[in-house]
Amino acid sequence: MKILLVEDDLRLGEQLKPEIERAGHHVHWARDARTGLSAFLENEPDVVLLDLMLPDGSGYTLLKKIRVNHTTPVIVISARSLGEDKVRALDLGADDYVTKPFWTNELTARIRAVVRRLGGSRDNVKDTAFGNVVVDMVARQVAIDGTTVALTPTEFELLRFFIERPKQALRRERIIDSVFRNPDSATEALQTHISRLRKKLGNDGSRIETVWGIGYRFNTDAET
Repeated sequence: MKILLVEDDLRLGEQLKPEIERAGHHVHWARDARTGLSAFLENEPDVVLLDLMLPDGSGYTLLKKIRVNHTTPVIVISARSLGEDKVRALDLGADDYVTKPFWTNELTARIRAVVRRLGGSRDNVKDTAFGNVVVDMVARQVAIDGTTVALTPTEFELLRFFIERPKQALRRERIIDSVFRNPDSATEALQTHISRLRKKLGNDGSRIETVWGIGYRFNTDAET
């Protein structure tokens, strides 16, 4: 896999790059946000490892720029260990958060895990269409009437979860356990993500129906 490492710490970068490459990956290392964004757009990495404290700006800002049009998995690696930092990064679209210091073996395991979870096996995945929406499960892209719609990783996983379980009344707890990384703190977040997903799907967003007292249902037969 192609991995973009955005990390200004020289010692840590010199340690991580060869160790991750020994695990079979190609690593492009950028030491600031500007170079990191350029490398991301030019190289189209499979995974981004992103430090939050960069010399020319915040990693949060770079994360937001990546998430404008891309669903590439992003793992934040940061010395910031406060819960509010983790929540902010995850809400902005990070797929995982690793606090420094950490073992490189743990990081490479998390890389494998996030790729498995977000990408899965690509051999038997097909495009899915409903209404005016086409979902490319491999590229993790959604288009409405031919126009690409940018979804966050969580929104895409929610949509995938619904598509794979059409017409089922799905309990909130089941959705949270299957989609969210931190189920204990995701109850309120679920409603927010559902609302945003409905809005982004336009008229077809009404297919995600609220089942009062239970959760939600994806109605493939709904008229939009």
